[in-house]
Amino acid sequence: MITITTDFGYEDHYAGVMKGVIKKINPKAEIVDITHGIKRHDIRHGSYVLRSIIDYFPAGTVHLLVIDPGVGTARRGIVAELDAGYFVGPDNGLLSLVKNRVRKVYKITKRAEKATFHGRDIFAPIAAKIDQGIFDELEQVENFETYTIQGPRRTNNEIIGEIIHVDHFGNVITNIPKNLVGRVSKIEFEDNIIKFVASYGHAKEKELISLINSEDLLELAVNKGSAKDVLAIKTGDRIKIKIID
Repeated sequence: MITITTDFGYEDHYAGVMKGVIKKINPKAEIVDITHGIKRHDIRHGSYVLRSIIDYFPAGTVHLLVIDPGVGTARRGIVAELDAGYFVGPDNGLLSLVKNRVRKVYKITKRAEKATFHGRDIFAPIAAKIDQGIFDELEQVENFETYTIQGPRRTNNEIIGEIIHVDHFGNVITNIPKNLVGRVSKIEFEDNIIKFVASYGHAKEKELISLINSEDLLELAVNKGSAKDVLAIKTGDRIKIKIID
């Protein structure tokens, strides 16, 4: 199985032709589109999606991600063997949120004749071959690119972390895990006392709330509204919360 995640959008042929390349090499490949709506050039968004999907696919699944603002430059293409499958894509930080799950990394030695569409000319063919169990045109390396992430860490009643994603609904997702929060009823963030609830429907309409989301991470939300707009915060911002009780 091969999953595909890109920032190509849905108006052009780019995602479709990648699937054509995969099928031409590997006609039996089962392809799952995760999304082609990643925010343009947003490596952090892509990294969050990879973190969110890898545990829900069969062992050995190949995750092809093409969010590649550095296409045609000296940045490497890589394959990573994960504890739950494989990653194929550019070496630009997409592995940051799963770095502890990387077992081995390989640089892709395959060259492309054209400089602007490595998704079609390099990454799709490599993904198709790995799905067949063919691991040629690869050379093992010792490191890969990551971006810096704040925390998470807790000191007494304060937790410091980072906003790692803002979703389509304006929900603000942090890298603070469930076990670091514990059992609470309220938290404080930037002078806001925020009720801690089990789910969105336990809040009044337009009420700012906090909860543990489906990825077991602390999330700030507004019932039928946007926490991003209410709090004026964005992906990559540092977040410090205080546990009230």
